[in-house]
Amino acid sequence: MAIKRKVIKSSSIGESRRPRGKSLVWGVLILVCKVLGIAFLVQGFILQLATGILYYGMLHYAIGAIFGIIAWHLHKKKCEACAMK
Repeated sequence: MAIKRKVIKSSSIGESRRPRGKSLVWGVLILVCKVLGIAFLVQGFILQLATGILYYGMLHYAIGAIFGIIAWHLHKKKCEACAMK
Protein backbone atom coordinates (compact mmCIF):
# COMPACT_ATOMS: atom_id res chain seq x y z
CA MET A 1 0.00 0.00 0.00
CA ALA A 2 2.82 2.42 0.81
CA ILE A 3 4.55 1.69 -2.48
CA LYS A 4 1.43 2.49 -4.51
CA ARG A 5 1.00 5.82 -2.76
CA LYS A 6 4.61 6.68 -3.44
CA VAL A 7 4.30 5.85 -7.14
CA ILE A 8 1.07 7.79 -7.53
CA LYS A 9 2.52 10.74 -5.66
CA SER A 10 5.66 10.88 -7.82
CA SER A 11 3.74 10.64 -11.09
CA SER A 12 1.36 13.53 -10.49
CA ILE A 13 0.56 15.58 -13.57
CA GLY A 14 1.30 19.00 -12.09
CA GLU A 15 4.87 18.16 -11.12
CA SER A 16 7.75 19.06 -13.36
CA ARG A 17 11.45 18.80 -12.72
CA ARG A 18 12.34 21.85 -14.78
CA PRO A 19 11.43 25.31 -13.49
CA ARG A 20 8.68 27.09 -15.38
CA GLY A 21 10.88 30.11 -16.05
CA LYS A 22 13.40 28.06 -17.99
CA SER A 23 10.65 26.42 -20.03
CA LEU A 24 9.15 29.83 -20.78
CA VAL A 25 12.51 31.19 -21.97
CA TRP A 26 12.96 28.21 -24.32
CA GLY A 27 9.43 28.70 -25.66
CA VAL A 28 10.01 32.39 -26.32
CA LEU A 29 13.35 31.65 -28.00
CA ILE A 30 11.72 29.08 -30.28
CA LEU A 31 8.90 31.49 -31.14
CA VAL A 32 11.35 34.29 -31.96
CA CYS A 33 13.36 31.99 -34.24
CA LYS A 34 10.21 30.84 -36.03
CA VAL A 35 8.96 34.39 -36.56
CA LEU A 36 12.35 35.61 -37.79
CA GLY A 37 12.61 32.64 -40.14
CA ILE A 38 9.21 33.29 -41.68
CA ALA A 39 9.87 37.04 -41.87
CA PHE A 40 13.15 36.55 -43.73
CA LEU A 41 11.57 34.05 -46.12
CA VAL A 42 8.74 36.45 -46.94
CA GLN A 43 11.14 39.35 -47.31
CA GLY A 44 13.27 37.30 -49.72
CA PHE A 45 10.18 36.46 -51.76
CA ILE A 46 9.12 40.11 -51.86
CA LEU A 47 12.61 41.20 -52.94
CA GLN A 48 12.58 38.60 -55.68
CA LEU A 49 9.18 39.78 -56.92
CA ALA A 50 10.05 43.47 -56.72
CA THR A 51 13.33 43.22 -58.62
CA GLY A 52 12.64 40.26 -60.86
CA ILE A 53 16.09 38.89 -60.05
CA LEU A 54 16.31 35.70 -58.02
CA TYR A 55 19.69 36.50 -56.49
CA TYR A 56 18.42 39.57 -54.62
CA GLY A 57 16.25 37.37 -52.41
CA MET A 58 18.63 34.45 -51.94
CA LEU A 59 20.40 35.87 -48.89
CA HIS A 60 17.07 36.39 -47.16
CA TYR A 61 15.96 32.89 -48.11
CA ALA A 62 19.16 31.46 -46.62
CA ILE A 63 18.86 33.43 -43.39
CA GLY A 64 15.19 32.45 -43.08
CA ALA A 65 16.02 28.79 -43.61
CA ILE A 66 18.77 28.97 -40.98
CA PHE A 67 16.39 30.49 -38.43
CA GLY A 68 13.81 27.82 -39.28
CA ILE A 69 16.34 25.04 -38.78
CA ILE A 70 17.45 26.53 -35.46
CA ALA A 71 13.82 26.76 -34.28
CA TRP A 72 13.16 23.16 -35.33
CA HIS A 73 16.31 21.94 -33.56
CA LEU A 74 15.46 23.80 -30.35
CA HIS A 75 11.90 22.49 -30.43
CA LYS A 76 13.10 18.89 -30.83
CA LYS A 77 15.61 19.37 -28.01
CA LYS A 78 12.89 20.76 -25.74
CA CYS A 79 10.51 17.87 -26.57
CA GLU A 80 13.19 15.27 -25.81
CA ALA A 81 13.82 16.91 -22.44
CA CYS A 82 10.08 16.81 -21.68
CA ALA A 83 9.83 13.13 -22.63
CA MET A 84 12.64 12.19 -20.22
CA LYS A 85 10.70 13.38 -17.18
